[in-house]
Amino acid sequence: MTIIKLVLFNIITFVFLLPLMFSIASATEVMKVDNNHARIWNKFANDCLSLHEKLTDGKNFQVKNRVGRYTNKDIFYTEDRYFDEGRLVSQVQWENGDQNKLHTIEVYLHDNKGRVVRDFITAYLPFYRNAPTQTLISFHHYNAALHAFRSFDASGDTVVERCSGKNKNGQPVNLLLDEDDLYNDYDGVMESDDYNECFSGLKQNTLGKFIVPQ
Repeated sequence: MTIIKLVLFNIITFVFLLPLMFSIASATEVMKVDNNHARIWNKFANDCLSLHEKLTDGKNFQVKNRVGRYTNKDIFYTEDRYFDEGRLVSQVQWENGDQNKLHTIEVYLHDNKGRVVRDFITAYLPFYRNAPTQTLISFHHYNAALHAFRSFDASGDTVVERCSGKNKNGQPVNLLLDEDDLYNDYDGVMESDDYNECFSGLKQNTLGKFIVPQ
C-alpha cells in the first residue's frame, strides 16, 4: 500500500469511527452522572433515616401503625407514624415489614409554635431500588395568614414553590409554581405582590448544608 493510500485509508477509518467514539464517550459520561445521582440520592435517604432515629429513639412518642398495598398485590409495606403531642414527627414505610428495605420516609421539624419549618421526604418505587425516585427538602415560611414553602431535590435543584392562605388585604392566595414556572415565570407570578408577600422572608434560596437532613 502506497503512502497516499495508507493516509487515505486512515482518514476514512477515522471518519467512520468518530461517531462511535463520541457515542461511547457520551454513554460513559451518562453512566457517571447516573451513578453519582444514585449515590447522592441513596445517601440522602439514609440520612433521612438517621434523622428520624435521632428524633425518635428513646422518646415516648405515640406510634400509629398500618399496612399498605398496591393494586392486585398482597401487603406491600408496613407504616409507622410517630406523633409528639399530636404533631407528626416522622413517617416510615418498610417493604413487607423488612427493616432493611426502606420504601418511603418523611421527617418533620417544628418551631416552638408547633409549625413545620423543614421537612425531608424520600420515596422509592415499589419494584426499583437503584435510587429513590423522589427526594424533597422543603423550607416553610409563615407571614400572618400566609404559609409558603420552597422545595429542593437532593441534587440541589428547586422543584416547587407553594403558598396559600390570605394576603394582608384578606384576599385568598393560592400559588403553585413547578420547575418550569420557576425558571421561566411565563405569567409573571414571581413579580406579583402576593408572591413577594409569601416569599420575601424565606431566606433559603439554595439547599446548602441541608443536603444532610437536620
